[in-house]
Amino acid sequence: MKHESQAAHVMRRTAGRIGAGQDRGGNTAPGQVSIGDIAHVLASTCCFAGRAHTFYSVAQHDYLASTIVPPEDALAALLLHAGDALRKLLAACLNAESQTTADILADLGAPPCLPPSVKYADLVLRAIARRDLDPPHDDAWIGTTQASPLARPIQPLAPIVAKHLFLDRYNELTTLRLGGAGDSGCREATP
Repeated sequence: MKHESQAAHVMRRTAGRIGAGQDRGGNTAPGQVSIGDIAHVLASTCCFAGRAHTFYSVAQHDYLASTIVPPEDALAALLLHAGDALRKLLAACLNAESQTTADILADLGAPPCLPPSVKYADLVLRAIARRDLDPPHDDAWIGTTQASPLARPIQPLAPIVAKHLFLDRYNELTTLRLGGAGDSGCREATP
């Protein structure tokens, strides 16, 4: 049996479907990849390049980040690694340019720059993952000494559970966003 990349499988499965059921005849354009495709890739990808000794998905990491930042930064935190998933999907299937990735991220609601609270939440979750999921260690993961982990432990979830949590959170946050005015500017505030 011929093996295909995870991203190629997602695109073959969706037959080039555009996110909202639109069809662009195979041309790369914003909206070609659905949030479900992105959630699938993130849920199937282990955080920290598999360094943690227990599988902990990027989808779960980003979901948790979205729960510990201020509400106005929650969508940015949830989409923290969506660009990585898009690059995998687009490179494997569409040979897209980086501008298209930025356009798709903007269509999904990602801000043009990452809020400081999201950067800090990422460091906090890395520190928690190091504490809860990594075997005993003497060396430091980059950045984990800059943040104190939260008291609550990480309980790694199955990829399908993480995918659905990610999608539910995305739907919750985009519904809230549609109901209120968004802030697309960059902020220099500290967490």
